[in-house]
Amino acid sequence: MKNASNRKFEMIVFSDEWEGLPFSCKHLLRDFLPEVPLTWVETIGLRAPSFSAYDLRRAVDKAVSWLHKPKSRPAQEKNLAIINPIQIPYNQIRWVRNLNKSLMVRSLNPFLSAHPGLRKVVLTTWPFMGNIIGSLGESLSIYYRVDDFSEFPCVDKIRIASFEKELIGKADVIIASADKLAQDIDKNGKVVECIPHGVDYAHFNENGKTGGEMSPVRAIPGPRIGFFGSINSWVDLDLLKIVADDHPEWSFILIGPSQLPESSLPKGNNIHFLGKVDYEELPSYAQYFDVALIPFKVNALTMGVNPLKMMEYFALGLPVVSTPIPEVLKYGEVLRVASDPKAFGEAIRASLIEDGEHARFLRRDVAKRHSWREKSGYLKNLIEECLERKCKSGGFLSSELRPTCDSN
Repeated sequence: MKNASNRKFEMIVFSDEWEGLPFSCKHLLRDFLPEVPLTWVETIGLRAPSFSAYDLRRAVDKAVSWLHKPKSRPAQEKNLAIINPIQIPYNQIRWVRNLNKSLMVRSLNPFLSAHPGLRKVVLTTWPFMGNIIGSLGESLSIYYRVDDFSEFPCVDKIRIASFEKELIGKADVIIASADKLAQDIDKNGKVVECIPHGVDYAHFNENGKTGGEMSPVRAIPGPRIGFFGSINSWVDLDLLKIVADDHPEWSFILIGPSQLPESSLPKGNNIHFLGKVDYEELPSYAQYFDVALIPFKVNALTMGVNPLKMMEYFALGLPVVSTPIPEVLKYGEVLRVASDPKAFGEAIRASLIEDGEHARFLRRDVAKRHSWREKSGYLKNLIEECLERKCKSGGFLSSELRPTCDSN
């Protein structure tokens, strides 16, 4: 590990809203502070907004933020600057994407000379940001690939795949959160690194042991079968509905914002939707789960998904039942996997019966070995290594695939 005083780079990051829902890029880079300055550019997503209630709320919130929030603002964390440039939706349209690039670069200009002597590293989580690469005087560019965005619902698959191909072609380093997302990359002249998602162990383990006396979860009769996360089209709500109908003696609790029409959500006396819960309060809610679920559909999108919630469930010590997606199957020794409603129900029942302190210890031990702090340090050292190699080789990084996800 390099000494903090030897860090000689700053980062310009294009990703989600810093103060929004918890997401992997923020988790991974938060521990860069304060030794590595971060300029965080809050970028709109790739999906064209519709007239759904969720999209309308998001549009209003974003418009209000542009009108009432400064275009840049200091943050509580030292060495963090947050940029909120005005942007136009429909990034899938090339001229709109180019206009948004101009707006972002203009917003960034006052910050590009804030840290003289530090090499600039640009990182983006969005696949349509290939046109920003090379325009900020950066020494290294990184694409942090956390999903197969071309498989997202309601996007132009061909156009997004084309934009992502452009970005992969320009970026020096590709960081993937799942094996499949790394294996899909043409590694010609690039470093491709697989860093799986981690967990803030103390947040979930320690906060999950205290508080929550006023949590509405506590008032719901057990056994409590729980899920937390975004409720979207990749969650198999039909599966949950069948299992809930087959087992009226269990309470099914779903925590998180829904991006689906209310009419599409399953109904039942034993199904409880609690809506969005602040990240700070989440452990005090989830501590009352008896079994935690990852009920994702198995399709082209989820084949490359590494669920953030898996390690968070483990940090709480919870038994986990999941559908068979690849990143989950790696942990078959500490969770149960089932494909159909009958098997899913049987796996939940077995988890309720066989749970115990030793099983919870094993799950927490897995989570301890996957801390965000450890992964953040790993990425810092990788960036330093790549900057050094690029400098010595005249700007070229040789192709290599570093260790697979299950080893980091």
